[in-house]
Amino acid sequence: MIAGAIEAEKEDNFSMTMATKAAAVICMVALMSGITGAIEEVLAAGAPADLYSLVEEDVYNRFDNYVDGYSLLIDRNMTVDMRISENAAILENENKRIEIFRQRIDSETYKLRYLNYSNVFLENQKDHFLEHQETREVNGRNVHILQWSRTGLTRVKDDKNHYVCLDVEMDGYIITIFVSSNITVSEGGGYEYLLSSLWEIPQTAEPYVCQTQNTSSARNWNPETRAFYNHYFRSDGPLAWGIFNASFDSLKEYEKKVNYEFPVVINYSSFESYEKHSDLEQRLENAHQEGKTLELTLQPDFTIEGESNVVYDILNGRYDNFLVNYARTIADFEHPVLFRLGNEMNGDWCSYSGYHTSRDPMIFKAFYRYVHGFFRDAGARNVIWVWNPNGQSFPDFEWNSERMYYPGDEYVDVVGMTAYNTGTFYPDEYWQTFTELYDDLYNSYAEEYGQPLMISEFASASMGGDKNQWVDDMFVNIRKYDRIKIAVWWNGGDYDENGVIARSYYIDETLDLVEVFRRHLQSARRDKPPDVLWMDEIYA
Repeated sequence: MIAGAIEAEKEDNFSMTMATKAAAVICMVALMSGITGAIEEVLAAGAPADLYSLVEEDVYNRFDNYVDGYSLLIDRNMTVDMRISENAAILENENKRIEIFRQRIDSETYKLRYLNYSNVFLENQKDHFLEHQETREVNGRNVHILQWSRTGLTRVKDDKNHYVCLDVEMDGYIITIFVSSNITVSEGGGYEYLLSSLWEIPQTAEPYVCQTQNTSSARNWNPETRAFYNHYFRSDGPLAWGIFNASFDSLKEYEKKVNYEFPVVINYSSFESYEKHSDLEQRLENAHQEGKTLELTLQPDFTIEGESNVVYDILNGRYDNFLVNYARTIADFEHPVLFRLGNEMNGDWCSYSGYHTSRDPMIFKAFYRYVHGFFRDAGARNVIWVWNPNGQSFPDFEWNSERMYYPGDEYVDVVGMTAYNTGTFYPDEYWQTFTELYDDLYNSYAEEYGQPLMISEFASASMGGDKNQWVDDMFVNIRKYDRIKIAVWWNGGDYDENGVIARSYYIDETLDLVEVFRRHLQSARRDKPPDVLWMDEIYA
């Protein structure tokens, strides 16, 4: 058995609000029993408003989406998933998955950006094969048709590697019908029936998003890891602070300056070879000796032009030996690890973003679950999984929403948040206060995600505003976000192509800034090392 086999998409575990839980149970029973048609309307009927209807016609079923205001014919025997109806309706059967988005278009420029920027992945001709592209008129509307395929992924069950994307121009918005299939488009009946049957209907339902569920109580963590989690992520627990720093030697100097011992430290790793990570064991041991818990981040490298995307290589088994060794090393370590896999996946700078993988966030979900399987097979009982999107999606389109990348409740223990005040070094950037970055983001995450929250990394640059005031306001305002349990400052800098520092995120940039950190961190100090506090709970 290959380690980390991929579970089917229908195994996503979203929790429902209390108002819809009973309806969801009935709906799930119906889906598991293979019942289709009117039964699937149970979910919509139990929600705040009817979300959709599904009516059997001669050859197809007619799907009416009352959230996004459209009607079209779809294949028979398709399940309907409206759990993130604010972004998409998702329809699926054994061979085919259809995702339908309503993307608002404010201008001609934005329309062209949506149509072109969404498809930049096709520049990677090593992995993606363009089969057909045209723009034509259907029922009086411009339709942009793009058809392509990619090499099948051997580690993904029933990999849907044949695609067609239909962007239908409406008045002020575009309806995108995104089809992926494990058979060719022609074998699946083509796509003309989708286009010819599409028409507008009134939007009569409010968008609906199901809250995810905290399933940490079911984890088989070892006692030390359970104690760590219960101490740092309990609902009434205090806010703790973490840091990114290049070395432990310099970290000690920073801790002296601010008079605070950071319990959590970010450490980055990559798929650096096909066999094993060069010094993972040493990194883990060094952190433990220093009394730190690692927020260990594993990121696939960026795709080199002319080579296959690393994520595809992973899902073709090329890095299996690396992952076996990586997971076993962490399992043998036994002490708690906050493990962050493929963070900021909704950002176009990440090779594992749908922006680079066929415009298909399902690839990331398959990657995440696949890696998770190696840890399961290694018996790693010390890993707390942190799923960490970027605060803003790039590109900021419905198909690239962070919700499209959520791998399922059983794979997520903590939800991470990331938003930076990048300053004004570059022309397209502007100064943002901490509350401007986090108020809406926190409120959205607190409503949608049932797991504990942490700010996995954040910071403020200095160019464009008063950094001292920014940090002062941050320490004051972060206290109102009571579900955030750890916040990790990224103590470093970004440099431009000429080696000039573009964004200085350092906490000791000035003596006055050091004093701001020092003053506020006093309330977070502990009389003894933080690891001792939560270790005591094992034997309480």
